[in-house]
Amino acid sequence: MRLLGILLVFMLCPLIHAQEKRTNRSASPNELPDAPKPKINRRVFIAGVSLLAASKSADVWSTRSLLGLGGWENNPTLGRHPSSGRLVGHASAVFAGQSAAFYLTEHNRRAWVRWAGRAYIGFAIEEHARLAACNSRINTHSPNVQNCRPLLPF
Repeated sequence: MRLLGILLVFMLCPLIHAQEKRTNRSASPNELPDAPKPKINRRVFIAGVSLLAASKSADVWSTRSLLGLGGWENNPTLGRHPSSGRLVGHASAVFAGQSAAFYLTEHNRRAWVRWAGRAYIGFAIEEHARLAACNSRINTHSPNVQNCRPLLPF
């Protein structure tokens, strides 16, 4: 019993100093604190994601209405005549990826990364808005073949 008491005392001794502040002996007194992190502009993120959702929805809606009139889809990952579910699923997956990438770029400490993410989202918004407008102008009864192509091929 005495051995158990001694063992218990030695095990609880380190807890006596648990409330004391540890000093970092390796840090020099002239060391500077970390630079402050930039304040995240939530308005830019919310506006970018909202405009992306609106333009992507308009693109999917105009594509679906064009497919109903006898048109076809040029995206090889969707196929020539995709169903509504496939269009919405593909658009939702791409939207989630683009939104996640935009979120990560907006939370970066470097300004050039934030601006690169904003430029990419702006380009994606413009692309989907332009394709939605192009889809609504296509006449499926025209003797000429009309296609809507992306601004850049990637």
